[in-house]
Amino acid sequence: MDDGGPRRIAFQGERGAYGDEAARAFFGPSAVLVPCPSFRAVFEAVAEGRVDGGVVPMESALAGPVAEVVDLLLEFTPRLSGELRLRVRHCLLAPPGRPLASLTRALSHPQALAQCASWLRRHDLQPVPEVNTAVAARRVSEEAPEGTAAIASRAAAELYGLAIVAEGIEDSPDNATRFLAVGPALPPRPGTRWKTSLVLTLNDGPGALASVLGAFAARGVNVARLESRPGGVRAWDYRWCLDVDGAQDVPEVRAALEEARSVCTSLQVLGSYTVSD
Repeated sequence: MDDGGPRRIAFQGERGAYGDEAARAFFGPSAVLVPCPSFRAVFEAVAEGRVDGGVVPMESALAGPVAEVVDLLLEFTPRLSGELRLRVRHCLLAPPGRPLASLTRALSHPQALAQCASWLRRHDLQPVPEVNTAVAARRVSEEAPEGTAAIASRAAAELYGLAIVAEGIEDSPDNATRFLAVGPALPPRPGTRWKTSLVLTLNDGPGALASVLGAFAARGVNVARLESRPGGVRAWDYRWCLDVDGAQDVPEVRAALEEARSVCTSLQVLGSYTVSD
């Protein structure tokens, strides 16, 4: 739908969400960001051409893969055009004048709650799931429920007029989230490393998965991620998600893909894209 104007990019949540921050980092200040109520809504907007692309969180360094996003990737099999690793620094936010001692629970997205689990236990705060970090911040700002705080970003605090009670409450200083650009909107970034993502289903024969992995190993191609999800035609069938280092047009990767296809009932490349650390 690109008509030469600013690109329209969908993300899940509201202004002030980490998806908002990631989308701006991917596409720059000229992009028109389109908030969506769910991850599915992001994929649907991209698939239906209502936006030029989308941004979704694929994996947390601490809490692991976002299972819903993995399943949606398998369902929609969109083109992937980029990866960004966003350093996530969580803040505990509350209406001004409410000290930590007055708080009893914290609202946030389940991934954010998991990333701050030890800190919450140490301070006797009950984790309460919310659909998004920014939604949690807005709710605390608008409703000001007694004893309730939100876990969200510094940007969300500024946007919704909340006080930062504590900052950097994530359990690890290495906390980061891997975001993917979904759709064709992002051009390659020169000078960064490449990755290729694919989804496949295996033949029933013994050693099929080992043969796929061996095809890449024999050519010196690193398999960076391997994950299985239900979703085959029959019960107990699985689809496999693989990320390998390198672009699909590199001879070693191309040859490994061709060999892997011989032991797969299906193999689809979602895209080769650059990784921004």
